[in-house]
Amino acid sequence: MGYGNPKTLSDQSVRNCKGDIREFRPTVLVGVPAVWESIKKGIVAKVNSGPALVKNLFWGAMWAKSNMMHYGLPGAGILDAVVFKKVKEATGGKLRICLNGGGAVSKDTQRFISMAITPMINGYGLTETTAMGAIMDPMEWTDNSLGNIPGSIEIKLVDFPDAGYHATNKPNPQGEIWIRGTSVLEGYYNNEEETKNSLTPDGWFKTGDIGEFDQNGHLKIIDRKKNLIKTLNGEYIAIEKLESVYRSATVVANICVYADEQKTKPIAIIVPAEPALKKLAESIGVQGQGVEDLAHNKKLQDAVLKELQQAGRQGGLSGIEIIEGVVVSDDEWTPQNVCALFSSFRFCSFNYNLLPYADYQLGPRNLSPKTKPQSHPEEIPKGGRCRLC
Repeated sequence: MGYGNPKTLSDQSVRNCKGDIREFRPTVLVGVPAVWESIKKGIVAKVNSGPALVKNLFWGAMWAKSNMMHYGLPGAGILDAVVFKKVKEATGGKLRICLNGGGAVSKDTQRFISMAITPMINGYGLTETTAMGAIMDPMEWTDNSLGNIPGSIEIKLVDFPDAGYHATNKPNPQGEIWIRGTSVLEGYYNNEEETKNSLTPDGWFKTGDIGEFDQNGHLKIIDRKKNLIKTLNGEYIAIEKLESVYRSATVVANICVYADEQKTKPIAIIVPAEPALKKLAESIGVQGQGVEDLAHNKKLQDAVLKELQQAGRQGGLSGIEIIEGVVVSDDEWTPQNVCALFSSFRFCSFNYNLLPYADYQLGPRNLSPKTKPQSHPEEIPKGGRCRLC
């Protein structure tokens, strides 16, 4: 068993040595969405920087293999041996299967990894259910659901009428996921209030996730109850869904989508992928020494916004889910600084006119320690929320 870091995972991330994944040569790889996005972006960047013939051959093979797998046609093995061999070698050459967990990965990324490298399966579970929820059978691979329900639990969908989710919806039942079984907790230690709020008297645990059963009886997560935000136009948007789609943009290393019930559209706060940001800056004639300089360039911020909006449209987001503004952070988010950083964003969002998008006014132009508020504001206005703080 080995451990890798997204920063040193690929050869492009290190110097004078192999990346973690090529050095370890795993047969099974488990990772969070940031890992898969990093792998995908590294492959795409290398392919697109090559000769036109190689680029067209790769994307043509991706299209052909996807259709072969969909219609059950032979020939996918030939494409693996001829076109995707070098891609597989970049991940060690021994991968048999990979598993995504910890958050939703975009459908585009799951399909890309599955076609170019090895099948990626999804799973679903919570600490409170001992990771039991759903798991995909590799022989029933799909990018439309999370898979079957383990035998140790049972699941039911409970109506959430505020957002229009009902167990009687057609063609597929929808609602909040409740789980019961031997693997589900009996209660929170020394926390009776939370136990009463989360568990029913007959043992059902309320996950807060909105799910759907497809025609095969497989579970699919479509929303998060706590992260559903009703915008000014009366429509609900799901923060985690938006983050999974926008994270696929090449310029994004990490992202937090922010929405407010007093605004019509969300915005995004991102940590940029430095190589992609520099390449984008060069393409539009913007010069800078590094992320600290580039992050605050208005012309480059507009270009980043357009790239994210394009990723949103390609990911099938509706008009109200397309972000209206973006803040480019020059600080990498860590467990040590993320609370202070987002407190600063929220403080500025309601007190300073610093970002002229949709009147969100979110994020200082210069995020150096001198300009960051050093404490939380005493009151956080109702309705303003982001998933990280």
